Amino acid sequence: MSESIDTGIMSSHSDVGRPDRAEHARRLLMLLMETERAIYRDPDIASTYLNQAINLLTVTRHNKQTPCKPRGGLASWQMTRIDKFVNNNISNSIRTIELASLLSLSASHFTHAFKQTTGMTPLVYVAAIRVKAAQQFMLCSTRSLSDVALSHGFCDQAHFCRVFRRETGLSPQTWRKLYASNA
Repeated sequence: MSESIDTGIMSSHSDVGRPDRAEHARRLLMLLMETERAIYRDPDIASTYLNQAINLLTVTRHNKQTPCKPRGGLASWQMTRIDKFVNNNISNSIRTIELASLLSLSASHFTHAFKQTTGMTPLVYVAAIRVKAAQQFMLCSTRSLSDVALSHGFCDQAHFCRVFRRETGLSPQTWRKLYASNA
């Protein structure tokens, strides 16, 4: 019988580097094929192969890095501080250097950590917050789009319309017709 199927699978617990997915798939396939061959002839060997396959899957699962919390990003208290500052200064110009100084970080380090945490640059994030605030404002106001734009930190109505469409997929006027009439 081919009990020599052990191709380093059990030793993978102590591997420093993680084998690639193709190698894991190959090992798993070999174990399952040997299990199938041995299942009627020698159930004990089949059980051993099956246990090795389970161990391989367990090792693979535990060796994966969790993408939820990348290292080097901003802490939740830092994001809270940023959000509070942006909301309190929604109508003002907000520069990346100002946000970085809130956390005592250099602009480049802050931008890198911020993007790692949110998946977007600080300025895109600020623009998204401004659009959400403008949406809330438009639900209860009939002020012109130009006034809405200026009161939410956009330099003019055209810029507001471009960013609004990028964030929502609709122009501010269309969005207002759809949602403000339902409020």
